[in-house]
Formats: sequence, C-alpha cells, structure tokens
Amino acid sequence: MRVVALFVVGLLWVASGSIARAAEKECVMDQQQDEVVAALFSRKAHLYSVLWWSDPQSKIINARSFIINGHDSVPVFSSEAEGKAQLAGSNYEKELVGIDPGLLAAILQGKEYAILNPRGQQPIQFKTCILKQFVKVPDA
Repeated sequence: MRVVALFVVGLLWVASGSIARAAEKECVMDQQQDEVVAALFSRKAHLYSVLWWSDPQSKIINARSFIINGHDSVPVFSSEAEGKAQLAGSNYEKELVGIDPGLLAAILQGKEYAILNPRGQQPIQFKTCILKQFVKVPDA
C-alpha cells in the first residue's frame, strides 16, 4: 500500500513539473519585445496604467483591463503624456496613475496580457507572467 502511495505521489510530482514547464514555455516573448519590456520594468522612472481602488483607504490596487487583440489586457504607458494622449476622451483619464515599475509588476496577476502604449505607433502586447523577475513589494 505504501509503495502505491509513493508511486502516486511520484506521478503527481512529475505531472506538476510538466505543467510548470508547459507554463514556462507559454510565457515566452521574442527577443526584441523581451528587451523593451526588460528595459521598461528595470527603470526607475514611473510607468503609467489605469489603476483603481475599491476603497480610498485600501492598500489593494487594481489594474483596469480591457479586451485588446482578443486578450484580457492591461494598458501600460511609458509616460504620463503618452497615457493622457492615448486615453483622451475615454473617461479613463482620471484613473491614469504613475507607479513604480516593480510595484506594477507585482499588481499584475501573471495570467493576463499587458500592452505597452496600445494606441501608439508600435504597441507591444506581452504576457504578464514574464514580469515575475521585476516584482518589488514595498514594506507593509
């Protein structure tokens, strides 16, 4: 009985490793996109996104997402001016917030996409799971 239990546990462990490797394979970008995203999330200057709080006193920040190119996507803007220009007339201008790139990486769930400058000349859509390495969580 013990051997069977160990065998089942071993199978589950192998399966979980396979699932993790499959998830890693799905979280890949081309080299040029990877370089742009890495530079963006490594910098000290704020990024801008459409963020909201369910309660003004809450420490929980939510990122507003939209369906863009068929994916649930969070818009990310490289500058405040870029964000204001691209959001003009949408009623989301009030929710445009400057944020530390590491904190934005922590807010994003890793299950959705983000799109850099969605209405810009060269928007870049990427899976947020690649941002794990840039996550910075401030002291609570």
